Amino acid sequence: MKQRMLLVLMLALSQATAYGAQESKKEQEIRKVDDQRLAAILKQDVPMLNHLMTDDFVYTHSSGNVQTKAQFLGDMKAGTWTYKSLKLQNARVRFFGDTAVLTGGCNMTGVMRGKDVRLAIYFTEVYVRAHGQWHWLLWQSTRLPPEDPAWKQVTARQPGG
Repeated sequence: MKQRMLLVLMLALSQATAYGAQESKKEQEIRKVDDQRLAAILKQDVPMLNHLMTDDFVYTHSSGNVQTKAQFLGDMKAGTWTYKSLKLQNARVRFFGDTAVLTGGCNMTGVMRGKDVRLAIYFTEVYVRAHGQWHWLLWQSTRLPPEDPAWKQVTARQPGG
């Protein structure tokens, strides 16, 4: 009886380890795609972003402005805004089937309509897997006020911290 329980326990642990390894691979895939997204935004690489985004992509800025894929890429082409830096902190990935949700903090600097901007935000972004590839479906961010203790945590962290 003890041997049978031990065997069942070992089988369960081996399955949990295999599942964890699978999640790690998926997480690595998402982080790689998100790194590509960040680089494309900083370089204003519209073709790369077009490739990464779904056709029904939605971007909700911290201002509350909501844009479609065409509007977002159009503003980038027009130079309405440019990002100088995007530093993610405490980014966490969770999976729900072929959907990945990435949440965390971000420090942004850039130029918006000719004005220098520095923002600390919390964000949620969603990726979906279709035809073996991850695609960027959604971005939503919330601006943190300077007096918010969470803002101090986000801005106090070093890149990658």
